[in-house]
Amino acid sequence: MASEIQELRKKIDPGDMLGRVVGFPEQMEQAWKIGKEFAKGIKPVDVRQVVVRGMGGSAIGGDVARSFLGDRLNVPLYSCREYAIPKYLRDNSLVIISSYSGNTGETLSAHDTVGKSPVIAITSGGKLEERCKKSKTPCCKIPGGMPPRSALGYSLFPLLQILRAAGVATFDDAEYEEALETIRDRCVRYGPDSEDNAAWDLAEALHEGLPYIYASPGLMESVARRWACQINENSKTFAHFAIFPELNHNEIVGWQTLEGLMDGVLVVSLEDVDDHEMTRRQTEVGLEIIDELAGGVITVRGDKGGRLARLLATLILGDFASVYLAYMYEVDPTPVEKIDHLKKEIVKPRAKEEK
Repeated sequence: MASEIQELRKKIDPGDMLGRVVGFPEQMEQAWKIGKEFAKGIKPVDVRQVVVRGMGGSAIGGDVARSFLGDRLNVPLYSCREYAIPKYLRDNSLVIISSYSGNTGETLSAHDTVGKSPVIAITSGGKLEERCKKSKTPCCKIPGGMPPRSALGYSLFPLLQILRAAGVATFDDAEYEEALETIRDRCVRYGPDSEDNAAWDLAEALHEGLPYIYASPGLMESVARRWACQINENSKTFAHFAIFPELNHNEIVGWQTLEGLMDGVLVVSLEDVDDHEMTRRQTEVGLEIIDELAGGVITVRGDKGGRLARLLATLILGDFASVYLAYMYEVDPTPVEKIDHLKKEIVKPRAKEEK
């Protein structure tokens, strides 16, 4: 298996997306240090809520932070993916503007609608850094030159440090240390030199199928989103995510027709020890119904350990599997040509409407 992965890596992955996934522990360490140094200049704030404004790979850090922190957030944390931050999220909020490139159009637009709330930016540069310099907005500078989806560490760990320094969340450094050791282990187990590779096996199970990623509210909710987005961008194929028990109130009925299509759907259920007892029961019964209609159901249960370690261990499994799935489809996991084309088109002047 290892030799097959290495051959495919040479043939299909010139941008070495696999290497970026394997290097996540080093990114974690660097991002933690950057965030810790930057957070020394952050003072506690008295706010009603936190708003993380970003798109795609720059926004997922806010989702992961909310999942990890849970009840240790002193105020609500919202992820905002709109062009303008709504007024109810602008007032009395700590606004974190996250754009890896610093040139994300939606995020720059939202930056101009913040109002009087305190603002902190996380970026590698670009127009966002320029605007921060002009407005004297605190800006955490992170390394650039990567696809945003492969820079999760840089969007997550400075954010966690900022939230703690601002007094809106609590966590211990020991949780980070445990998570780092866990990820080091997983990157060996799921890496290209492993002969007993659960990430490769998962990719094989998903190959030629339509992945539906299900999870419960809480720790695994952001991981389900991450898995679907990584499969979209790295594997260049469709993936869907939904959350129990809500999907049992609507989506489950949608399995009733289009039997031929449903046969190709492969459900992955991400489960964690902290899932609510009744949600676990909802998941169990829901999957029993779906299993008779789907092409298969795969259960991924979180490992032992702290919340951050369990979250990242499951997340990195999906990252590896999405790259291996790209290899199986024989597509380069790095380019995102449709996104690039879309970005070029939306900045062009609109054609004049016919009278």
